[in-house]
Amino acid sequence: MSKIMKKYKLHNHSGYSLFELVVVMIVISILLTVSMNYMGNSVDSSKTEETKEELNQLAQSIAGNDALISGSHRTDYGYIGDIGALPSSLNDLVTNPGFATWNGPYLNDDFYASSGALESEFSIDGWGKAYSYSGSAATISSTGGTTTITKKIANSVDDLLYNTVSFNIIDLDLCPPGTIDKDSVQFRFTYPNGLGIYQTDSKFPTAGGFVSFDSIPIGQQSLSVFELKNNDTLTRKIYVNQNSSFHADIQFPKSLWCDTTALAGGSGIETLRPNGTGSLSALTTNCANNWQCVDEAVSDDDGTYNSGSSNFWQYDLYAVENHTTGSGTIDSVKIFINAKLNFNNQRIRTYIRTNSTNYQGAQIKPSTIYTTYSTTYITNPQTSVAWTWTEIDAIEIGPQIRRAARVTQVWIEIYYTI
Repeated sequence: MSKIMKKYKLHNHSGYSLFELVVVMIVISILLTVSMNYMGNSVDSSKTEETKEELNQLAQSIAGNDALISGSHRTDYGYIGDIGALPSSLNDLVTNPGFATWNGPYLNDDFYASSGALESEFSIDGWGKAYSYSGSAATISSTGGTTTITKKIANSVDDLLYNTVSFNIIDLDLCPPGTIDKDSVQFRFTYPNGLGIYQTDSKFPTAGGFVSFDSIPIGQQSLSVFELKNNDTLTRKIYVNQNSSFHADIQFPKSLWCDTTALAGGSGIETLRPNGTGSLSALTTNCANNWQCVDEAVSDDDGTYNSGSSNFWQYDLYAVENHTTGSGTIDSVKIFINAKLNFNNQRIRTYIRTNSTNYQGAQIKPSTIYTTYSTTYITNPQTSVAWTWTEIDAIEIGPQIRRAARVTQVWIEIYYTI
């Protein structure tokens, strides 16, 4: 039996060439480089976002979160709201520097390194570098990344610590205290003074009922108004925000300062109305001259009127008739304006000019229908003594209007005794 011999042909497979290996290694290297750069950018982006979030929380712990509202009022003013000053360092946010008004810590638990650990990571950015804090510039900065990230706590320190609050005081009849009673009303404004204690500033209003306080830090502050003759007290919470000039009208729920029966004197009253242009005509009018829209003895309501046209105060002043029947001693002078609300958030007040000086009455939000408002001056506010008939003949009167309220009448009454 013959043997069949099978022959197998051996094939020679050659390996990768050195060139091919080099190309493969270059491709792998490029892929690794791109991947590492992508991962690095991703990590850096994550650290940037983490740092920005921490900076926001640090700023809010210092100056509060203005998005936290309750009953239409802001509730969070942070460290400054309690102390009245910026912290000397970020550590003051978690450790009381010795202030009685401190109510921290002001940071969330998100920054704690671990349960029970000391608070420390709040002062470190995403790259592990300490934040740079400047109280004088109201900024916090991160320099750990390739680009400095800066968070402004406010546009300036003044916006946080040096705000203004002002008030007008009137009684139930919308009368200010006047020259005689202005020293019987005391305003006391209480706020943290930056030294760990509360400070109370006391002031008496002007005859027109106006008073103001400056250098007030942001926060929920306290106002007390004392009517000393009757031992009445009004208290208010005042919410002071950044870069603000807060104003409020305060009204005692009693008739205190303008009993017109007592002011009238024993002889009579003379009424004088506008009869010419005074020192200024800034209001919008539907008459040839502003004074002609408000000189009628019987109101024509919207027939003729002057109105405001700005968010800022605008005013008219009108010359008035000379007196003809009044004589003797002037007991008081009372200016009237007949006005109404045209849209929301409008304000009015009376205005007079005597001896080259202007004086304003209390700020009032008028009714939606034409209503008469007045300001009484027992003495001349420029001289603080009784009015003279010469001053009456030279007086100018008018309204002040903020926004688009309307005034249809202006006049003045002179109460006198022969």
